[in-house]
Amino acid sequence: MAKQIKPTEKRAVTLLCYSFFRFCDMEEGKLIAERETTQYKQYLLTVLCRQPDKKYHMGNRDSSVWQHYALGSKDGKMLYESFSEEELLQFLRDIARELNHTPSQKEVFWVMREYIKRRFGKWPYALRLAGLSTAAGKGGASMEAQDAAEAHKNALLQQVREKAIQLGRFPHPGDMPQVCADLKKHYKLWAEVLKAAGVTPQLLNEKCVYKIEDLEPEYLAMLEEVKACAYKLGRSPAHGDVEPSLKKALITRCGSWRNALFQIGLRPVAAKNPFQNIYIDYRKSENRHSHTAGTQGCLYKVLNLHDEDKAMFAELSALYREIGRPPLSRELPKEIRSRLHKVCGSWVNALYQIDIKPEEYYKILKEAKAHGE
Repeated sequence: MAKQIKPTEKRAVTLLCYSFFRFCDMEEGKLIAERETTQYKQYLLTVLCRQPDKKYHMGNRDSSVWQHYALGSKDGKMLYESFSEEELLQFLRDIARELNHTPSQKEVFWVMREYIKRRFGKWPYALRLAGLSTAAGKGGASMEAQDAAEAHKNALLQQVREKAIQLGRFPHPGDMPQVCADLKKHYKLWAEVLKAAGVTPQLLNEKCVYKIEDLEPEYLAMLEEVKACAYKLGRSPAHGDVEPSLKKALITRCGSWRNALFQIGLRPVAAKNPFQNIYIDYRKSENRHSHTAGTQGCLYKVLNLHDEDKAMFAELSALYREIGRPPLSRELPKEIRSRLHKVCGSWVNALYQIDIKPEEYYKILKEAKAHGE
């Protein structure tokens, strides 16, 4: 005899089926919406933006153009949000190629002009992010001239990168005065130049250190003195922690201070934001740069860790693996957070102990603040 299905079981099955089909309808609806969005974007970019009249149906709320594309409409706002920053910047680059000059606002269809200004705030700022000259319009530089200027800029940045590898450290503006003079039209700060050139501690650690097998006894003795100083301080010696004459001798023999420290298993103390306030433009006379003693605002590996401290770093590392991103300080118990700050000097340097780069942490922190966390 067949088993009778109870009314409660019938209701459960019915509810399950309803939920399944509703889920399928929702997923299908999403796919349809995505297809429609793609079609609207394609029509905007390939048809409307080709209109000779760049104000076509601008302000006409009764037109389908305004209703589907204007930021003031519901559909237009949704379409705007579907554009990534890179898509908007690439649109500017494509228009520039077609016109053979940087587009002025009046040369761009009003919908895309609205989208770009809403996303980037100001037109010149969007042009700079797109890698274009801010001298827009027919009177500006041709794309051939801009390409030549871009190639020259990239060659200068390559010189900065090569100089860093040669010196085994971040080059100072004074190391490359002519490069600074040529790059000041593109960058305001030396830190921006270093970033654009890809000069990072990681680059220097990969390209600028090597073992010296035949060091003379006097240099081995100097390195032992530096090592003893490091373990006394609990970190690599910073500027002013060792005798200048000793440091100069080791740099001469080893090629750089970084490579001298590498011989004894250490890395130099690094500023979190090197040259952040050093101008290379007309404000360079305002620069007040000198090496600072101590480690405030710096990154360094902590030496002489106690077992208790090692256990805390193990817990921090485990949390990092668990959540898949750099932990925020508030995500650890207060006593551990306070201890890590005391040992490392800052939360960023605590994360540095487990090889988390500052930029990774700051990205997560910015996202958390944006979401009001």
